[in-house]
Amino acid sequence: MIKVAIVEDHRMVREGIKLLLNEQEGIEIVAEFSNGKDWLLSLANQHYDVSLVDIDMPDISGLMALSEGLSIDKNIKVIMLTMHNDVFFFKEAFVKGARGYVLKDMTVTELYTAIDEVYKGNTYFSDDFLKSLAQNLNREQHSEKDSKNLISLNDQEHKLLNYICRGYTNKELADNLFLSVKTIESQKSKLMRKVKTKNNAGLIVWAIKNNVVEI
Repeated sequence: MIKVAIVEDHRMVREGIKLLLNEQEGIEIVAEFSNGKDWLLSLANQHYDVSLVDIDMPDISGLMALSEGLSIDKNIKVIMLTMHNDVFFFKEAFVKGARGYVLKDMTVTELYTAIDEVYKGNTYFSDDFLKSLAQNLNREQHSEKDSKNLISLNDQEHKLLNYICRGYTNKELADNLFLSVKTIESQKSKLMRKVKTKNNAGLIVWAIKNNVVEI
């Protein structure tokens, strides 16, 4: 049974999420909070397999709560709930340690999949979100110089980047590319330096922005 906490300041949204998840086997809502502070206080003596945290909350934002939560327990797994489909919030969430990022108009199937994937140790971002992100990035390209012309990837880098964009863990990357985890980590570091980014979120944004992967 996956134990889930909901951190959302709007009661109707919390109730809606509970209604959706209570119909799913294998998931139990063990706690709900209307603000990030109470969730943070609970982490001292409570364990949640996955926490669903709203980005926009009063007093303390979801992003700040995420950062402080990881300082309390580095093993917490957080999925950010949001109405934002722009690059800034997406990158900030993953830089700060989010395991998933889903829009609030998600389907119950998507929410269940996100929770299940994050519980298993993977990352999750929905196809609909990535499509929306891609559209926003493509609009931005009209006022920016296309860096794709300046950076070319070899076949191995293309494969690696495609798997990263699907949310694969280092272990899954190693299994699919028939390499060791250590080699995968080395190749990812080289790829990040090549496209001038520091994390998976940056790689994904670069890949979508330059049409390197199909979403």
